[in-house]
Parts: sequence; structure tokens; C-alpha cells
Amino acid sequence: MSPARAAALAVIVAVTATVVACKPSSENGGSMTQPAPSSSVCSGAHCDPAHPSHDPSAAPVLSATSVRPVPTFSDRPPQAQYREIGMNCTVNHRLDDDPVVFPDQPGKSHNHSFVGNPSTNAATTTEQLVGGATSCQDKKDASAYWFPTLLQNGSVVNPETVTVYYKSGVKDYRTVQPFPAGFRLLVGDMRTPSAAEFGGTWNCTGYLGKEIPPSCPAGSSLIVRYQAPSCWDGVHLDSADHKSHMAYPVGGVCPPHHPVPLPMFEMKVPYKLPGGVTAGLAYSSGPGYSFHYDFMNGWDPARQAEVVAHCINGGRQCNGLGVDKHKP
Repeated sequence: MSPARAAALAVIVAVTATVVACKPSSENGGSMTQPAPSSSVCSGAHCDPAHPSHDPSAAPVLSATSVRPVPTFSDRPPQAQYREIGMNCTVNHRLDDDPVVFPDQPGKSHNHSFVGNPSTNAATTTEQLVGGATSCQDKKDASAYWFPTLLQNGSVVNPETVTVYYKSGVKDYRTVQPFPAGFRLLVGDMRTPSAAEFGGTWNCTGYLGKEIPPSCPAGSSLIVRYQAPSCWDGVHLDSADHKSHMAYPVGGVCPPHHPVPLPMFEMKVPYKLPGGVTAGLAYSSGPGYSFHYDFMNGWDPARQAEVVAHCINGGRQCNGLGVDKHKP
């Protein structure tokens, strides 16, 4: 084992730390239904992502003794073109639920397409996810990932294989640590006021921009991508807006108020459109620039630590099984 990998493994976040939950755990029982999404895009109070009952002081936290210091190195990290895992997943159900923004409130949200753990619904907790099934490549990643459902003239547009990337957002990729147990995150904002302010990108052959193009060449895929912040405050597993416990790196380094580098998500969602026709496309949450996604950590802790150390800390380009064929 290389010294860098050994150092990374030695400072893994203690994922079994005591967690103060913002609400009691509930058992997720019964069968899951999949209501058809509305043919109209979301509007009004029903879709307001603000959760009026969410008390910022009640956000779940890790105890101060549960997080070990971020590793430091006296040398520069070895040159590595890639520091990532690219995991393919498939959509397994759709619901008008959002267990991060509207916990225990089934039907409160606009329609979402879910990948990963197939049991995810409004009542799901992170504790219930771990050890469950998944539609992602690594069968020990039972996390829940979801994003608004794309519609074309009111009909669902199913995405092709969704890819969830775990990358290094900081220069020293050796310092990236796994997501702690109980971690949750919302990336992006359905209330983004214009395409110019969208934090992601849309692309198809011959086009790259901030909004859905007027058309795409026949046979090409229309793809939306969005990178997440990757610097954690080291304390909160969630926050009132489901974002403030994370921040983007500055100059490739985590800022002092969010000092812990975690994997940087990049969600890639491709859609194959007949004839490349994009007319009539809109998300259940609104225009193309309302795209956003959520994450609830359901990883087996030891497995996540292993792939983060091997692939990200090790400077590799791993597939969804944690394998880099060019750098074993």
C-alpha cells in the first residue's frame, strides 16, 4: 500500500459516530406506489422547496469527537489526470416525494425520478437505506439519489443510464474523505430565476449552454450535468436549506469555515430524444434550468472508505465497481 493511500485510510471520517437526528426515525413499510406525474410543470406553494417546519437548530450533527483531522502532506500530490469514480445507475421509480425537503409528507413535492435505493419515499431515513438494494453498479452503495422528472408535452421522458461521479474538488486529492453516515444534500435550486444563473450545463452534439437548445442532431443525447460543492463544515449532516453545511472550494482549497474535503458529486443525466426534437421539454419543477438533485448517504461505510481511498485519494479513474483497468 502506498504511503498516500495509507495516510488517507488512517484519517477516514468516523461514520459510526453518534448522530442527533432532526426527527425520529420511522419504519418504511408497505408497498410503494408510483403516481403518474402531472402533465403541467410545477407551480405555486405546492412546489415551494422551503420547509416551514425545519428548525435550523435541529439540523443533525456529528459530535465534535467523531471527526478526525483532515490529513496534511508536506509534499505536492503526484500528478494525476483523474481522481474519480463514475458509477452508472438506472431510474427505478418516480414519486411526488422528497425525503430531504419534505420528510414524512408524501405527495408534497413535484415529481422526482429516483436512482439507487428502490425503497426511497417521503418517510425514508439515511439509517434505513444502508444495507438495502440499489440500481447502481456498486451493490454496497444503497444511497438515494433523485432529480425532477423530465416531461415532453406532458409525457415522461425516461433518461438513459444516469452517471453519478465522485471526484476530488480540491487540488490535493489525497485529503478527500468519505461522506459521513447520515449525510444529506440538495444541489441546485428549482427557483433559479434564469438560465444565465443556472449552475449546470446542457449539451448535445454541437451545443453546450445553460438551457435546453432549440434542437439536437438526430441520434445524439441531450445531457444535463451539475457539479456539487465539496467542502463540509465538519459538523452538520444537514442544514435548514439543505445546502449551507457545504461550500465550493476556493482556488482548489476548502475555505476555513468549511474545512473538510468530501467527494465532489457530478450528476450526468442523458436523454435520447426521437429525432433530436426538444420542443415541449420541461421538468416537473419548471424550465430546464430548474434542474437540481438530492442525495441521502446509504453507503456501507467500509466500502465507501475503500473506494474513496483507492480511486480518489489514489488518483485513479475508476468505473462504478471501483476499478481502474489502466492503474490497478
